[in-house]
Amino acid sequence: MTVKEFQNKFEPFVPPAIAWKGDNVGLQIGRGTDTIRAVLVALDATLYVAKEAVKKKTNLIITHHPLLFHPVQNLTSDTRVGEIAQFITEKKINLYSAHTNLDSVQWGVNFVLAKALGLTDVQILSPLKDSFTKIVVFVPKNFIETVATAMHNAGAGMFTKYDHCSFRGEGTGTFRGMNNARPFLGEVGKLERAEEIRLEMVCESWKIKDVLSAMRVAHPYEEIAYDVYPLMNENTEYGLGAIGNLPKAVSENNFLSLVKKKLKTPSLRYSAGKGARIKRVAVCGGSGSEYINDAIHQGADAMVTADLKYHTFQDVEHKILLVDAGHYETEHLVLGPLAMKIREILQQRKHSIPVFITETTTNPIRYY
Repeated sequence: MTVKEFQNKFEPFVPPAIAWKGDNVGLQIGRGTDTIRAVLVALDATLYVAKEAVKKKTNLIITHHPLLFHPVQNLTSDTRVGEIAQFITEKKINLYSAHTNLDSVQWGVNFVLAKALGLTDVQILSPLKDSFTKIVVFVPKNFIETVATAMHNAGAGMFTKYDHCSFRGEGTGTFRGMNNARPFLGEVGKLERAEEIRLEMVCESWKIKDVLSAMRVAHPYEEIAYDVYPLMNENTEYGLGAIGNLPKAVSENNFLSLVKKKLKTPSLRYSAGKGARIKRVAVCGGSGSEYINDAIHQGADAMVTADLKYHTFQDVEHKILLVDAGHYETEHLVLGPLAMKIREILQQRKHSIPVFITETTTNPIRYY
């Protein structure tokens, strides 16, 4: 399997389009035509991880955090990023990143974190709000099933628990072919009326190109009347953070002990909560301060995240038990499920390619 072939099979599970705008996900270094020998999964692409890849004869590293994120002015050995990028390139290793798109899927960072803390009835904390479009196309009656099936097969009209969803309304279309037109119905130069169906389907934004292509192939008209509307509907399949419930309510101190034990972090930073027992808990692996208000509005007694500032703790004191458990500590748990997903993809296509989880701790933070 080549890197590009793997990318095509992997990305439907972590669509790049659900990553934050400006995030750098996908293949960062390498060639899509390279044949994969082995895969190494890590949270970060460090020089030590790259050397581990060489030792394990791996030519594809898949990380959560992108190595190339901020605009790069140069790639010299004088900088950390430049030194790592040069080493990876010289060793002919491919580097791929799944960042905020891996945060936003229900088998990714946040649901893994919620599971580690023992939460049940877990849901997305902040669903995506700009990932849907609606496609409307006008189809002659006799071709409605052909066009609808083609669009469904390309991914339109799908929800979490349903597929083949559409709305259909009958009407009359008018047109007149001019110049060198070749109308499917009627004659050139004559005003025609046709019984048509208005076919509507919701479609995720990253599927639009394939759906429209399938629709054009199946549609009989020379020129097709269709509309694509952006929607603000919440996408219940993708989003940041997670929220759920503990099996039974615990005191604030017992909850802090639970977090410290389950995440194996040597210390926690936190601000005082409401003084009530902790039952409903929100989580957001890595930097999740912008989702604290979502957690409060959804009745969370506590929130576990990382990279919190002094004034953030101050602003929500006594409103929610806010816990900073560390960036690495709240994210590295996803490496196991990520490796498992990669193995499933390879095994389904009968490829016996080894997939390793790094033995290198990439956390740059030390505790004294």
